[in-house]
Amino acid sequence: MVRVYSSKIRVEFKGVTLKSPKVDLQTGLMKPKTLFWVRNVIDSRKAYEQIASEVPVDGTEIVPWMQYASADNAVFEAMAEEYNRAGSQLLSGSGDAFVPGVRVGSLVGKSEPAIVVAQRGHGIVSTPYGEFKVPYKGKTTIATKDLLGWAAFPFSSDFRQWVLTLLQWTDLAKAPISERIRFGSSHGLVAPNFFKVGPRAPLPFNIMKIGVTTNKPQKMQIKGRGLPGQGSVDEVLFEDEIELNEGQNEFIYYYWGFPVAPTIVLELQPEDYTETVLDYIDLIP
Repeated sequence: MVRVYSSKIRVEFKGVTLKSPKVDLQTGLMKPKTLFWVRNVIDSRKAYEQIASEVPVDGTEIVPWMQYASADNAVFEAMAEEYNRAGSQLLSGSGDAFVPGVRVGSLVGKSEPAIVVAQRGHGIVSTPYGEFKVPYKGKTTIATKDLLGWAAFPFSSDFRQWVLTLLQWTDLAKAPISERIRFGSSHGLVAPNFFKVGPRAPLPFNIMKIGVTTNKPQKMQIKGRGLPGQGSVDEVLFEDEIELNEGQNEFIYYYWGFPVAPTIVLELQPEDYTETVLDYIDLIP
């Protein structure tokens, strides 16, 4: 059931339809340009298997954190390419947060050795609005004021090196969305995606039809957030949890506002350890 937290909006979920049991996780997706030789995958565990096989640890030039970070870079660079062809901007990057350090846009990993981070239980990402914790071998979504970001902590050595993967959405893709975009997974930790959604004309209602393909049944988290410039993205207007079937799904939301339905930030968060692709977002009227 949709939970609405704001008087600015009314929301109704109209249901999920399985359009096809086919699981297509390749068509329309882009390949990474930097690591072009890595096969095009959604979960970086699969990229890691290839990289570790073809570029094994040798104890001198190649060490484990490089393989983990390279796998994430391959997946999230491709995700950013897909997102950015909608005339928007998603930044991504992964590396050893201690040395040489990781910065993506205005997100900066705190340079500390892995042993310190492990003992504390989390890494730290600094932003213009304060610090955010990334759980040891976990992930966190950063949504505050006009800042939307995400961080994952997929790997740590025993002493110095730990991998930090960062995403920052600096210019949101505006619905309708007609080209496919993956939800990249950092070794099983799945990232969200954010979109600007609003009525095409100054009307009191809007209808969202959203297509998603998933490799297994899952529960997807949906949130409507405030729009930067008109509030703050940490203002959650509504949230919901829906069940998706394996294959190509379509789900529909109606929402209303007076005198005009508001433009919102739509957050879609798949379940961890799934492989998920956004097929489209259609708006009616």
